[in-house]
Formats: sequence, structure tokens, C-alpha cells
Amino acid sequence: MSEVAFVFIFFAVIAFLGFIINAMFYKFKISNILPLMLIGVLVGPVLNLIYTGPGSLASFLTPYISAIAIAFVLFDVGINMEASKLKAIFARATAFTLLLETATGIGAAIFAYYFFGWTLIEAFIFGFAVAGPSSISVPTLMGVIKAKVDLRTALIYESVASDMMQLIIPLVLIGLVLNPVTTLSGVAYFTFTVIIGSLLLAVISALFWLYVLNKYRDQSKSYSWMLTVTMIIATYGIADALGLESAITVFVFGLAFATIGGVEAVKKGSILSADIFKKFAASRGVKHIRSYQREIVFFASTFFFVYIGMLLNLSGVTLYLVAAAIAITIGMLLLRVLFSPLLAKYYSDDKKMRKTERELVFFDVARGLSPIIIAVVVLTSNISMPGLVTAIFMVVLFTNIVSTIGIWAAYRHVDGLNKPDSNGQEKLKPAKE
Repeated sequence: MSEVAFVFIFFAVIAFLGFIINAMFYKFKISNILPLMLIGVLVGPVLNLIYTGPGSLASFLTPYISAIAIAFVLFDVGINMEASKLKAIFARATAFTLLLETATGIGAAIFAYYFFGWTLIEAFIFGFAVAGPSSISVPTLMGVIKAKVDLRTALIYESVASDMMQLIIPLVLIGLVLNPVTTLSGVAYFTFTVIIGSLLLAVISALFWLYVLNKYRDQSKSYSWMLTVTMIIATYGIADALGLESAITVFVFGLAFATIGGVEAVKKGSILSADIFKKFAASRGVKHIRSYQREIVFFASTFFFVYIGMLLNLSGVTLYLVAAAIAITIGMLLLRVLFSPLLAKYYSDDKKMRKTERELVFFDVARGLSPIIIAVVVLTSNISMPGLVTAIFMVVLFTNIVSTIGIWAAYRHVDGLNKPDSNGQEKLKPAKE
């Protein structure tokens, strides 16, 4: 079989397997990350169907594939996050997220410092890389599972906000390792400029693109999604070229794009109802883009997790490392139990459902895209952290196993699921109270 034929068949098989696994996710509420990564392990290090070692094409493409996955996935999260729903849960969910992720990051860092023998700053890179749940699996899970809308919104918000922390803090620390800053003021200035610059670029980019889509509505209506994909890539690239945080930029770009351009933005009495914002309203385009965006995210995330599984070095998997990953996972569960009362306000009044929702919060520990991205960045930045990729893979593996079993056990007696509608968007139906 020729290489071209093999690549074509491989991509087609992965796409179909991704669809089947996604369907199982909806039906059985299992993690779609775990089986995809295991497929990658089987294709790569187990069967060696594709060489992924040093000098291979796969290792060369790693930063580019990671960048594409980040851009499309976080834009999708941003465009589907309704700002109007955040008002009711923002303060409490923010407190829950900041306290929990900070405690988890510090705890994992201290453990890694003594367990892996990395420097303190390297240990904190690892600790905060694995500090929060996945923004890929959580939004999908919340769309098909029964729980109060406010609780689901709070957990989606946590996954997105913690993903930002998982990217910002390790990336800042990586920047400090590569370009040491000796003063506290220098660290603060570096962090502030990166974050503020990313937010500013995101809003400017969203306003510019909404204006273009609205101004040339007739010409762009048939191609608005494809053109917006181009704008996502351009925004990500510009942010990276300016030394800003590309992941934050594309997420805020999506959030601003949906909030300002959505039909709810120009309703009478809205903060965005002034005439100056009406020229940016492109609600029809936003709906069109939101529906098609889900398809590209499906392919991007499916191939990315398979790809990461292919990069695993099985020789680095030891009982010592497995024990460390299990210990970190248990610590994450205990911290979620400790901080879960902050979300108790959003549980159902029904006692049985309330218990189930509480267990949902406990077992929402599955890690996903962000820690793997950090592992790839460290790998491509020539920072010496032996075993980092394997350690992160094992944490992602065990947290997904625990999350899958725990949430399945919590919901096995719950009658009914929220089903996606005909456009592929999840219907967020509140649980019976």
C-alpha cells in the first residue's frame, strides 16, 4: 500500500471511529478523550504503524497540529458561551474555580517537586498544567446530562476559566525559564502586558470581523463560516507574532463575536443596544457559523487526541509514574469534595437529584487539551523536564478513567438525557425540581 493511500485510509478510519465514540459519549456518558488517546497509543507505540520518534514527520508537525486544535476548540467554546447565562453564576463560580484550581495547582506542584525532582518553577509548570477539567469534554457532557442549568453553566465556566489558568500560568512560567526575569515587577509587567494585550487584540479582531460580515452581508453570507475560520487562524497567528497568549485571544474573540454579534446584543435596554453597536450585529451569521463550527471542532479534537496518544513513549511508563498519577488524581478528587459546597446553591431541590449533582461536581476531574498543549510546548522549547509528557499523559488517562466511572455510576439510575437538536446544538433542559 502506498503512503498516500495509507494516510487517506487512516484519516477516514479515525474520523469514523471519532463519530462512533462521540455517539457512545452521548449514549453512555463515557469520556470521548480516553478512547481516542488509547487508539493513538495502539497506532503509534504499540503497533508502530506510524513512526512518531525523534526526527519523524509527526514530531515536526506537533506544534502546528497543537496550534490548530487550540484555535478551533477555544473559539468554539467562546462562541457557544452565552454571556447572559454567566451573570447568575459568575461570582460564585469564579470563587470556586480560582480557589480550587489554585489549590490543585499548588498541591500538584509540591508533589511533583519532591516526586519527579524537577526545579520548583518546573514543578509549578506541571502543577498548573493539570489544575482544571477539560474545556473540550465538559461542555459536551453538560449538554447531554441532567442537572440544573445554573450548575451546568457553572461547570462549563469552570472548565473554560481553568483552561485559561492552565495555559496562562504555565506559559508565563515557561517564558520566565526561557527568558529569566529577575525582579517581581518584571514578572508582573510581563504577565500584565501579555494578558491585557491578548484581550485587546481579541475584542478588536471580533469587532472588525463583525463589521465586515455586516457591511458585506450579501457577498459573505454563503461563505461566512469559511471566512471566519480564516479569521480565527489570522487572529491566532497575529497574537503569537506579537508575543501574546494566542489561546486566550481566540477564546475571547469567540466570546466577543457571539455576544456583540448575537441577536440578543441589540435588544432594547441591553448594554450593547446603542446605535454604535448595531453596525456590528450579525446574528444570522453568528448562528450559521456556530452550527458549522461544531463540525470542524469534532475533527480537530478527534485527530488531536489520537495524535497525542501516538506520541507517548511507553518505555517511560513505570509503576512509580503510575502510582504518582493515581495519587494526583485522588488529590484532585479530595479537593473537589472540599470546595464543592461553593456550588451547592445550584443543586436541585429534589434530594435524589441533589446527591447525583453533587457527585457530578466531585467526579468532574477529566483533564484534556491544556495539559497536553503545555507538554508539547515544553517539548518543543528544549526545556529539560524528563518524563513530563508521560506524566501528563498518565494524569489525563487516570482522571478520564475516574471521571468516566464516577459520572456513569452517579447517573446510571437517572432517567433521561438532554438530546442535541437537529442542528447539532445541545438543548440545555433543566432537571426536574
